[in-house]
Amino acid sequence: MPELDVVDAFDQISPVYDATRAPLDEASLDSVAGSLKARGVRSILEVGVGTGRVAIPLAARGFQVTGIDASTGMLGRARSKGASRLVRGTAYALPFRGHAVDTTLFVHVLHLLDDPRAALREACRVGRLGATALVRPPNLLADPPAPELECDPRRVVAEILARDGHVVATRGATGEPGRRESKLMRSIPPDRLEVLSDRTVTEPLSERLDLLQPGSSRAFLQVPPDALRRAVDEARRQVGDRTRTRRRVEALATWAKAPERVASVENAPSP
Repeated sequence: MPELDVVDAFDQISPVYDATRAPLDEASLDSVAGSLKARGVRSILEVGVGTGRVAIPLAARGFQVTGIDASTGMLGRARSKGASRLVRGTAYALPFRGHAVDTTLFVHVLHLLDDPRAALREACRVGRLGATALVRPPNLLADPPAPELECDPRRVVAEILARDGHVVATRGATGEPGRRESKLMRSIPPDRLEVLSDRTVTEPLSERLDLLQPGSSRAFLQVPPDALRRAVDEARRQVGDRTRTRRRVEALATWAKAPERVASVENAPSP
C-alpha cells in the first residue's frame, strides 16, 4: 500500500487532481479496453482508482468496474463524478474473495507502493486472469539524455525554491515515477507485455509549469503558495518557449500468476 504520508498527500491534492493532470487519451483507453476484452475480461477491480479517471471511461465501454483506493479524498472525487462501485482499502488486503473479478488493474500505481510484489500477489488472488497494469515498459525508454532543464521544468522550480530556503523532496517530481516503474518491471517481469502505443510527443516545456498550482503536487505541498507561484513564474521565464520531444510508450503488463516471495535484505534478521 502507499505509505501513510502518500495517502495523506493524495487526500490533500484530490480537489485539484483532475484539473492538473492530463487525462488518458481516448485512443489509449480504446486500446486498453480492446486488449482486455480480447482476453475475456468483463469485470475489473481497479486498485488505486483515484478520482475514477480510468474506471469511469472503462465502465462506459461496457466493463463492470469496481474501484478501491486508500485515499478518502480521491474516492470522494470519484463518487462526485458518478462512480458508485467504490471501496476504501489497501492493495495489500483487498476485501474480496479469490477470483472475485476477471482481472485487477493498476494504472501507473505500482511505483507508489512500498511493496509492489505483495500487492501483485494479492491482486492475482482476486483476479481470475491475474493482475494487469498499465505501465511504462523497460528497454523502450532509450531516449538520449537531455539537459536537466529540458528534462523536467519542475526540477527548475525545486532548485529555485531551494535557493530561496524552501527545501523540497524532488523524488516523484522529476521523472522518478517512470524510473521506478521501469525498475519494477525488470525485477518482477510480467508473463505478458503488450505495447499499446509508441509515439513521439513534442510539448512546450511551460505546459508542466501551467499545472503547478498550489496544492496540486505532492512534492510542493509544504511550500507556501506565494513562494511556489514566484518560483513557477521565474521558471517560466527560464524555459521560455522551448519545447521537449520525447517518446511516450504505454503498455499492458499481465501477471497470470502471483510473483514469488523474495526475502528483503532490509528486513532480514541480524546474524
